[in-house]
Amino acid sequence: MKTIGLINIFERVTKDNVIDCISDEKTILFLVEPGKAGSAIGRNGKNIKKLNKLFNKQVKIFEYNEDSKKFIKNLIPEAENIEIKGNKAYVTINSQDKGKIIGRNGYNIKKIREFLKRNSPIKSLEAR
Repeated sequence: MKTIGLINIFERVTKDNVIDCISDEKTILFLVEPGKAGSAIGRNGKNIKKLNKLFNKQVKIFEYNEDSKKFIKNLIPEAENIEIKGNKAYVTINSQDKGKIIGRNGYNIKKIREFLKRNSPIKSLEAR
């Protein structure tokens, strides 16, 4: 019920549809339809700033894509190379960006993996 409420507020503010939502104590991640991330963020980040205040949490918006490689690139723009073997993906990331992508205690990469498992055939993601 909480997630449905978050999605309703997001859609009312942005006028964009949500495909998936992951929330925890500090952030809310929204997955929007292809081509809609920019309008969801709003001009000069207007919508995202409003949502940050409404939820009192950091809001991040990602764009869905049916193509697994493009979807991974949307989730990890810093990815230099993406290789898919079956339902596993291997992503090459510049060593300078690894910490940012993985996050403290693996927080960021866990959320990326969760979006992939729930919204694509990819069930495993390895960052190199």
